[in-house]
Amino acid sequence: MGAAIFCVLQNFAHADLVDEIQVYDGEINKPGEVGLELHVNTSPNGKSSLAFDRERVTDRGLRITPELSYGLTDAFELGLYIPTIYTPQYGYELAGYKPRIKWMPIRAGENQPWSAGINVEYAKLKTGMSESAKGSEVRFIMGYEGQSWRLAMNPILEKNFSPRTENTPELEMNFRAILKQEGKMKGIGLEYYHALGLYNNFSPASEQSKQLFLVTEFEFKEGPFKDWDMHFAAGKGWDGADPFTVKMIFAPKL
Repeated sequence: MGAAIFCVLQNFAHADLVDEIQVYDGEINKPGEVGLELHVNTSPNGKSSLAFDRERVTDRGLRITPELSYGLTDAFELGLYIPTIYTPQYGYELAGYKPRIKWMPIRAGENQPWSAGINVEYAKLKTGMSESAKGSEVRFIMGYEGQSWRLAMNPILEKNFSPRTENTPELEMNFRAILKQEGKMKGIGLEYYHALGLYNNFSPASEQSKQLFLVTEFEFKEGPFKDWDMHFAAGKGWDGADPFTVKMIFAPKL
């Protein structure tokens, strides 16, 4: 398994489409379990200048991404993202597709609170969605499930496939800390996203985009949204990130 991961790290790619803003924790589907999540995010006053030709900038845009998942074994899960996007310049578009595989050899349980694993994702995107039309990421997952807190950290390595784009891997560090609650609101906390630049030559601190989100999470056990989990967050960005972003995740139990 280690050799396979090393090969992936040499040949994965980076996508600029902001279709999913999430910190992975130790959750994984049970064998045979089918999951569905709907990722939604928008930036009312986002980036408007083009970094490459026909880029779908985030300003006043809306990204809606269904995610399907399937538990293969206790430790392996398959997933598929189908990102869609709205921009005032181009209207509604299907952005492409992103299959993934998650491996969680260490999972939190009654005897210990820690989880660890890796998620490998491939992206095939249409022109204008990303500087590199083909891409993937390798996301390392570390989580802690305590009595009062849920914690997670994701170091992420990204690299471009397409010709005439930077192909040195880039590094992001994402964190979350959720204080558990009783009742419909099951948690409140913070998420922090930090893009450092090339893994072997970090960008200047003022060019490393950063976002901090206030997060609330709900679990409904009755009413029209019975057995739904919902995630709502609003975040401030600086140093190149969108100044303000709202994101939501809806997860009905199938």
